[in-house]
Amino acid sequence: MDPLLSMSSSQLRTGFASGALTPLDALDATLAQIDAVNGDLKAIVAVDRERATRAAEAAGRRWAAGRPSSVLDGIPVTVKDSVRTVGLPWRHGTAANDGLPDCDGDSPPAARLKEAGAVIVGKTAMPDFGMLASGVSSLYGITRNPWDLKTSPGGSSAGAGASLAAGIGWGSVGSDIAGSVRLPAGHCGLVALKPTQGRIPHLPSSTVRSAGPIARTVAEAAELYSVIAGFDARDELALPPEAFDPGDDLRARAEIRGARVGVLLDMGYGYRAVDEVADVVRRAAETLAAGGASVEQVPPPFEEDPYPALDALFQVRARTEWEAFGERDRRRVLPQLVAWSEGANRLSATDLERAVGAVGRSRDRIARHLAGYDLVLAPVIPVVSFPAESVGLEPERPLAHSGYTCWFNQTGQPAAALCFGMSGGRPVGVQVVGRRFADQRVLAVTRWLEEHRGFEPDWPLVPRGTAVPVAV
Repeated sequence: MDPLLSMSSSQLRTGFASGALTPLDALDATLAQIDAVNGDLKAIVAVDRERATRAAEAAGRRWAAGRPSSVLDGIPVTVKDSVRTVGLPWRHGTAANDGLPDCDGDSPPAARLKEAGAVIVGKTAMPDFGMLASGVSSLYGITRNPWDLKTSPGGSSAGAGASLAAGIGWGSVGSDIAGSVRLPAGHCGLVALKPTQGRIPHLPSSTVRSAGPIARTVAEAAELYSVIAGFDARDELALPPEAFDPGDDLRARAEIRGARVGVLLDMGYGYRAVDEVADVVRRAAETLAAGGASVEQVPPPFEEDPYPALDALFQVRARTEWEAFGERDRRRVLPQLVAWSEGANRLSATDLERAVGAVGRSRDRIARHLAGYDLVLAPVIPVVSFPAESVGLEPERPLAHSGYTCWFNQTGQPAAALCFGMSGGRPVGVQVVGRRFADQRVLAVTRWLEEHRGFEPDWPLVPRGTAVPVAV
């Protein structure tokens, strides 16, 4: 195994600066790892060797001259299939889009990465339309988790999670509408941030979907955040730029002592965290309490099930994309997604408006419920894992197990995921939620927890376990 794969981005930069390493060395190690493990994972779905090589060569010249563009200059990274990037395909995870021409424009995250000198190696897998919290796609097949190839890497940024855990690249940009950067981080032992809505520009503009950084460490996620959070006027909902130097000591911003922390283990509906997951969240809470935080358990925010209305909005979103295809291409979309989205056919315009109103009231309810806390700790997913072939815990409602993550897209709050425990050789994550616009503090608290968790993940650079191939 190439020792480069076990280095941090900071160690790479030290090597670049001294001349002991070059960005081409890092790229070569990344490409070799793709060749070695991607056949098992199905995580990387497009590689741009030519452009990546040119970018690495240019970065090498800047480092040799002592003028790197940013902390990401020369660092190999990937982007999700849904992040439009010049010269790479955009398929949105579905076979119905296979054959579209490669992108001729860069989305805001891709543009910021290129300006920073990052080396975009390729695209990562996602499920059809990004509307599943798993790695099952009609185009890409089944993406698998390198911690245990029988299990799912989560989704919808499935390929980002699987590839990073297996040592491919030093960061990835995903997107999150119900948990899609945090869920793969939870499954794969990674760090991810769903930022305050508008903090990271993305297209099309959305009040609930955000691009977000995913990495193996908080420091590396913060470096990505510092770059892709750059303002872009093309996103009319983009927030004004904020000052953030990822080289600063994040811990100084954590402000653990005296912080009021709520522990949210029961939403009052849906899937509750299994004991192995709840224990990890409690251990994180105890760690914060030992650091001087005031910690208390939060009662369930919901007395009645709020999910049907949100599920209706998800169904309409998926059905709208499906209906844009002709009859032949509609048959190429993942059957499980098509079957679930058929529920949208039963909705009238007034039904949809009522669902929008109900989701808004639920959003306001949970925001009020948590308003007294500086930070909230919660599970990322309610279970440790599920089979790679599954579209979710509940095929009839494939996003239903995202109950701990989806509402923070609605409230617009920043929420990070961090591996804080292991169960049966598989990672267990904890979610750190902050007040709106407190993204940097969320990263700082997550970094503090990372430093106090008592272990470092033993990354599966050689994927573990075996899997019997199953057709989608």
